[in-house]
Amino acid sequence: MGIPIIIDCDPGVDDALAIILALSHPKVDLKAVCTVTGNGSLENTTKNGLKILSLCGREDIPLYKGSARGLDDKEPDTVPAFGDDGLGGYAHTVQTEKKPEKEGAVEFLVRAANESNGEVTLFATGPCTNVAKAIRIDKELPKKFKRLIVMGGAKYTGNMSPVAEYNFWADPLAAKEVLNAGFHEIVMIGLDVTNKIALGADIREILRIFDTDISRFIYHATREGLIENWETRQKPVAPMHDVLTVAYLIDESILTLKRANIDVVTEGIAKGQSVVDIKGHWSGGKCNALYAADVDVNQFYKLFLTTIFKEHEDEITKYLM
Repeated sequence: MGIPIIIDCDPGVDDALAIILALSHPKVDLKAVCTVTGNGSLENTTKNGLKILSLCGREDIPLYKGSARGLDDKEPDTVPAFGDDGLGGYAHTVQTEKKPEKEGAVEFLVRAANESNGEVTLFATGPCTNVAKAIRIDKELPKKFKRLIVMGGAKYTGNMSPVAEYNFWADPLAAKEVLNAGFHEIVMIGLDVTNKIALGADIREILRIFDTDISRFIYHATREGLIENWETRQKPVAPMHDVLTVAYLIDESILTLKRANIDVVTEGIAKGQSVVDIKGHWSGGKCNALYAADVDVNQFYKLFLTTIFKEHEDEITKYLM
């Protein structure tokens, strides 16, 4: 059996890729998916999560619908980075009869923590709202999971402001509470590394050549992200932020991590900024997380592509040599 995990997310192309990778590797045992507002409304992210599980032939995996509103009881602004439907305008091509569970995501996380025996790794690849609400119900919840892997934040850049990454910006109070809740281990994988693994036009074209259900989905779903990056930055790449979290679980050597004390600005011009204090230099040596400082891009792509498209392993390996 693989490492048991729960993915709390806001699908989203990049969340979809994280789920696809998790379901493709024998080292990973995806127990459940939870949804939150982010890359679209809660209704939309939930529909997308159900469709991704169906696309992968894993409708047996339960999906729990989570929070539409942040800790401030306001619905966060959603982002159109992946098109109006969150899946690059491609969501309509995947059909499913699967429904979310009756139990809500927050309640499920509380229950799952108590049933995990300290063995389950929790992922937060969307706003941290569900996790924060679960902790408010059970203060001991962080100690009941093995660790928390977060896609969010950055030390050097932002995508919602000069300093703020979207997931932390959408619910900064939730991010702050989660980072300081006392998990055994938190790994913060932010824009400083996820921007480096954006899907280039060359790899995207290779996926079109592969011509499988999954490769066609990735090819078409990433179109909107690629167009936006070209129009705004003249870079023909599509964002894949969240997938790096699962890649790290599979092969930790992909990332260079540094111990840090990380906090989040909750209001004002720097709302959502993650303040990354390496080695706790300004915090009396206190560290609450591991910060992803660098990534081996070639190693990531070898893992990502050969895991999902095993039948093309030789071709992929030769191309990435």
